[in-house]
Amino acid sequence: MASTVFSQGYDFDVSEFEKKPLEFSGTIEFQPSFIIPEKKSLSWNLKYFDKNNTPNLLDNYLLLLAPIVKFEKKGLSLYGASDSRISYNNFENDWVFNICLLEGYGRYEFNPRWSILLGKKLYKWGKGYIYNPVSYAGRQKDVNNVDVSLEGYYSVSVEYVKSFSLDVLKNLSQETVIIPVYKKLNDDYGTGDRHWFFSRTYFLIVNTDYELFFNMSEQFDYRIGMAIAHNVLTNWEIHGEFSFLPEVEKILIAENSYPEPHIVNNAIQSIIGTRYLSPFNATFYLEYIYNGAGLNNQEMQDWYISAQNVLEAQNRQAINIMSKEWFLNLNRQFVMKHYLYFKMQYPEPFYFLYFTPSLYCLFNVVDKSFLGGLDMNYKRFDAVNLNMKLIWLYGKTNSEFGSKISELKIELNVKYFF
Repeated sequence: MASTVFSQGYDFDVSEFEKKPLEFSGTIEFQPSFIIPEKKSLSWNLKYFDKNNTPNLLDNYLLLLAPIVKFEKKGLSLYGASDSRISYNNFENDWVFNICLLEGYGRYEFNPRWSILLGKKLYKWGKGYIYNPVSYAGRQKDVNNVDVSLEGYYSVSVEYVKSFSLDVLKNLSQETVIIPVYKKLNDDYGTGDRHWFFSRTYFLIVNTDYELFFNMSEQFDYRIGMAIAHNVLTNWEIHGEFSFLPEVEKILIAENSYPEPHIVNNAIQSIIGTRYLSPFNATFYLEYIYNGAGLNNQEMQDWYISAQNVLEAQNRQAINIMSKEWFLNLNRQFVMKHYLYFKMQYPEPFYFLYFTPSLYCLFNVVDKSFLGGLDMNYKRFDAVNLNMKLIWLYGKTNSEFGSKISELKIELNVKYFF
C-alpha cells in the first residue's frame, strides 16, 4: 500500500526573533513613607530646635520615573538611564523636583578582547554585599536598599579581557579608567581640579576571584586595594576586601570649639564576609566591616557633648552652625570603626508564592546601637512589584543610631515595569 506524504510549509518572520538594536524600558514608582520621630535625639533637636508642636508622625511622598534606553549594533553599544522624581514632605510643606542622568555612555568593542567606553558610568567594583572599600570609581551602596540605581561619573575607560584553557588561570581582565574633576564636572568626586586614574585587574584562578585595584591623581594621592571571593561549596561563598589609604581626612571636634579636619595616616578599610544558601532555599549574609578612617568612641562622644552644649546654650547662630556640621559629617554610613551586618532572605516561605521577606541588621560594635529592617516583597505579576519595608533604629541618645531623627520608618513602594 502506497502512502502519500503531504508537506506543509510554515511561514516564519525571522525579524520577529532577531534582537532589535534599540530597546526602551524603565520603571515608574510611587513611594509613600511614614516616620515616627525620636524627638529626644540630637539630630531631631538640631534640625527642628525652633519648631513647636511637631507631629508624632511624619509623612513623605515620592513619585519616580526611571527610563532606560539601550542601543547595540556591530560592536557599538549606547546606554542611558535617568532618574526624574517629585517628592513632597508634609511636615515641612516642601516640594522637590529633580532630574538626574544616572548613566549615559557609549561603548565600542574592537574585538572580543578590547573595548573602550566614554561617558557617564557607574563602576561596581568589589565583592562585599553591603560595603565596598575598593569602590574607588563608584559610590557606596545604601544599607537599606542595596539594589537601588546610583549615579555614575563622567569617565573614559579601556578594558582588555582574555580567557585561558588552563588548569589554574581561567580568565584575566584589565580595566583602566580616568575620571576628570573640573569645576562642575564630577565636582562631587574629591576636591580641586585634577584627573583621577584607576586600575582594576581581575584574575579567575581555579574557582577563586582575585581583583587588584590602584587609584592615583596627578598630585600623587593614591589608594591601593584588593578583593577576593571563593566558592567553598556550591552553596557557600566567602569574600573579602582590603583598602590602604596613606592619608585620609576626618572631622573632629573638641568641647566648646568648631569642627576641624584631622589627617589620619596609613588608614585601612576592609570587609570580610560570607554568603550561604541553605537547603530550605534561604540565603544568609554575614559581614564584618572595619573603617580605619572612622571615628572612635571618644571622638563620637566629643561630637555628642558639643551638640548638647550648643543646644543647652540656646544660641540660634551656634545651633545653625552645629546643625550644618553635624549632618554634613555624621549623617552618612559607617561613620565609626567597627560594624557587623547580617541578612536573611527567604523566597516563598511556607509555600507563600511570589512573596520574599528579608530580615537585616547593621550593628555598631563600639556603641551597641543598631539599625534593623524587615523587607517584604510581593511580585505576582511581571509588570508590577509591591514592597513594604520597616526600618527600626535603636540605641542610647549618645550613640550612632540612637542619635538619628527617626525611631521607626515605614516605606511602601509600588513599582511598574515597562
